[in-house]
Amino acid sequence: MKRLLFLFILLSSSPVWAQTPVASPGPAVTVEVSRVHCLVRFVETLAGSSGGYRGSRRAFEQSRFNTPAARRWLRRYQNLDREPGFDREGYPVGRLGSQGNTNPAYMAASADARDLADLQRRTVGLLTNEVLASLDSVYRFFTPAFDTLAWLPHADELARLRPAYAEFLAQSRLMQKFGQLRTFYGSVWPDDLPYRIELNPQLDGNQSVGNLTFTNHAWVSGNVVLLDCHPKSRSFADGTGVVFHEMSHSLSAQQRLRLQQQLEGWYLRHPSPNRRSAYNLMEEALATVAGEWIYAQQKGQPEPGEWYNDDYINRYAKALYPLMTGYVERSQTIDSLFVSQAIGLFDRTFPQAATDYVNLFRKVLYWSNAEDFRAAILPFQDRFRSSFTYTSTPILNEAKPLAQAQSSEYFPVILVAQDHKATLDYLRKNLPALRGQRLRPEKSFLLSIMGPNGPIILVNAHDPAQFAAAAKLLEQQGHIDVKKPLVLLK
Repeated sequence: MKRLLFLFILLSSSPVWAQTPVASPGPAVTVEVSRVHCLVRFVETLAGSSGGYRGSRRAFEQSRFNTPAARRWLRRYQNLDREPGFDREGYPVGRLGSQGNTNPAYMAASADARDLADLQRRTVGLLTNEVLASLDSVYRFFTPAFDTLAWLPHADELARLRPAYAEFLAQSRLMQKFGQLRTFYGSVWPDDLPYRIELNPQLDGNQSVGNLTFTNHAWVSGNVVLLDCHPKSRSFADGTGVVFHEMSHSLSAQQRLRLQQQLEGWYLRHPSPNRRSAYNLMEEALATVAGEWIYAQQKGQPEPGEWYNDDYINRYAKALYPLMTGYVERSQTIDSLFVSQAIGLFDRTFPQAATDYVNLFRKVLYWSNAEDFRAAILPFQDRFRSSFTYTSTPILNEAKPLAQAQSSEYFPVILVAQDHKATLDYLRKNLPALRGQRLRPEKSFLLSIMGPNGPIILVNAHDPAQFAAAAKLLEQQGHIDVKKPLVLLK
């Protein structure tokens, strides 16, 4: 007993040596090729999905398979309720985590399916049987085009590319670096939940040139990374900026709920008039920095030239790069200080953002009573790129769009085509920005002003062609002219 007591005292009094924490290997990753998945992706791309690679769609459109029958089948596919969605309660509206749909599960099932019949069996209950049967018919119709254009020319090369890309990821240890990005985002993504990179062939370009960029298009759906690539290329480092950019969006979607709520508050309670613009651009800007930081781990510095094909996002990401990468390399999670500094960088980078139409149209409400609603808003959509668009018709006594117009969340673009007097009276009564304006219903005009809840555009048109004229005028002006808010339309 004495010996045991002595040993206990000795151990208790011995110095405790700090152990160096073992770095996380980061989330797991697999690289896969699946014929069924590639077929599903092929049809989705032909139908104009926002996640599809346009070059592949153009290659199909220039082929002998682009027939009237094919276009009818694509319209049928587009009208299917194949991605029913749902809202997640408590998540900030507009963030990726606020909404979900069945697409991640369907894409994962397509990657696991042995054939189309197996895909149906794996997705029973995910979609209705009517939709599943229709999808199966669409896929079978497009199988000959898929085999001829996409699969048979590239299947062997994709099979060789898969282990080469997997070996590159293992040797480069980029997933461990990605684990640092996970810490910055404050995301819940366990190491043993793998990202599944599904290789799909790009159908345009000279596939035999060895120095082709590995990929210039990727999309993430849950843990499935939909990667369109040139099968013969082995320029992996050049493609990782795009791949990890998209994977970073999945980290944003899986950010802890409490942190998402805090982030929204930190942004929207900031005194800067650009706070909402900085918040709306946060998603793409942070993901762009993430992709460039991954690129820099391999090349020593970020890519030269343009990082993103959008001036605001490109410049904002470059301004944020030192700030964000400092947080990442210190294993520090995004916080209120980061947000304050990020908004300051936005203000200095874009001093005219509060009145710049390019910026304002990013998150827009189109509200109109035009009989041909699509024709009325199309001239504006053609001239101004939007990340989020909310559309509504008619105008009178519509509570939801009115609430959107009264808030500062969306940029209201209100297009009045009929019932001019009643509609303008209704708008003046409910929108404080319009109350000080003399609005003559018999005139056609464009009004673009800054109101107490933010900017607003009102077009009163007696001829549908005047909507196009108003859109062209806004493009020419470039920004709100506070000295001349009202312009008569001819």
